[in-house]
Amino acid sequence: MSYNDNNIVVDVSCTKFCVGPCNSKEKETTKNKFLKPYSGGKYNKFCYPINKDSYLILKNVRICSSCNQRYMGFYDENEIESLKQDAKTIRKKLGI
Repeated sequence: MSYNDNNIVVDVSCTKFCVGPCNSKEKETTKNKFLKPYSGGKYNKFCYPINKDSYLILKNVRICSSCNQRYMGFYDENEIESLKQDAKTIRKKLGI
C-alpha cells in the first residue's frame, strides 16, 4: 500500500479473493477460477472515491462478477455516494 498525494494506492495482485465490496473471501484456486477477468489476467485499476479530494485505487484487480457489475453500474450512473460507501467496505475487508 502506498499514498500518492491524498490517494490510497493498493496493489492487490497477490490477493486470492474478490477485492470488491461483497462479503466473500472465498479463495480462487487453479481448479476453482471464478474471478474476472475470466482470461486469468488482471484489470489495471479500479478507482473508488473516498472524499472530494482522494481515492482508493486498487491496482491489478481480480474481482467477482457481481462486484464488477456493481462498480460499472455505479460508475456509469455517476453514483459517487454509492462508490464512497463501497470504498469504506473495501477498506474494511482488506484491512486498510
